[in-house]
Amino acid sequence: MQALANLAAVAIVEIYQRERTTTLERDLARVRLLHKQAQSQLDTAQAQLLQSAKLAAVGELAASVAHEINNPLYAARNSLYLLEQDLPMDFAPRQFLEIAQGELGRISRIITRMRDFYRPARAELVETDVNGLLHDTADFVRTYLRHGNIHLSTQLDSNIPPLIAHVDQLRQVFLNIVLNACDAMPSGGELRIITECMPTGEQDEQAIVIHVADTGMGIADEHMEHLFEPFYTTKPNGTGLGLAISAHIVTQHAGEIRVQSEVGVGTTFTITFPVVSSVTQEIIS
Repeated sequence: MQALANLAAVAIVEIYQRERTTTLERDLARVRLLHKQAQSQLDTAQAQLLQSAKLAAVGELAASVAHEINNPLYAARNSLYLLEQDLPMDFAPRQFLEIAQGELGRISRIITRMRDFYRPARAELVETDVNGLLHDTADFVRTYLRHGNIHLSTQLDSNIPPLIAHVDQLRQVFLNIVLNACDAMPSGGELRIITECMPTGEQDEQAIVIHVADTGMGIADEHMEHLFEPFYTTKPNGTGLGLAISAHIVTQHAGEIRVQSEVGVGTTFTITFPVVSSVTQEIIS
């Protein structure tokens, strides 16, 4: 009886140890998974921080360049104005002074837009027809698409509400993504632009979702994580700023931009704008 009791005790201890080992292994697997998720989130946050730092550096550089150019530009415009005042009205070359004044004024406006790019004036944010902007973008590139043997189709939801936005900046985003899609299809292909209105999950809030899909070469995995980094490009003559600026503009409008791509199949850019956002609320208030 004692021997049987001892064997039973050993069996019970062994079963307990096995159960404890299984529990510990399960807990260890859970901890490793949580650690992997935390590391992934940390890597993503660090990448976003680095991208934000690069964009901030670009913004500071643009503001600094704008400031340095504005001073001599103001002197040149003022000098031409004074010179124009002293010339007789029938002076033949006077028209060239007017052309110079006009072009200097255009340069001044470009510099102002460059300086204010990262902080658009509140007055420039207006109710914007997203479908109308996409339609205009499609019309703008239609000749280019025809020569590139690219077929464009649009599926624009008629129930899309207006968005409070900077019209020129959104036009820049849409044009940049469409042209990138065209560049990805050097032998021709299909380009689709789709809009839809979807609930955000918050009560009574909706989001405008825009899909720009191509059947081009696709984006390799090693390029995907760098896609929105400033100065990163795979094009021989690219600047590496198009997508970085586009992503910044979308973020400034409280939106989100995502990419899905498969090499040899194509790429889809998805842009989401909340209809009721912090930007909208600030303007309304």
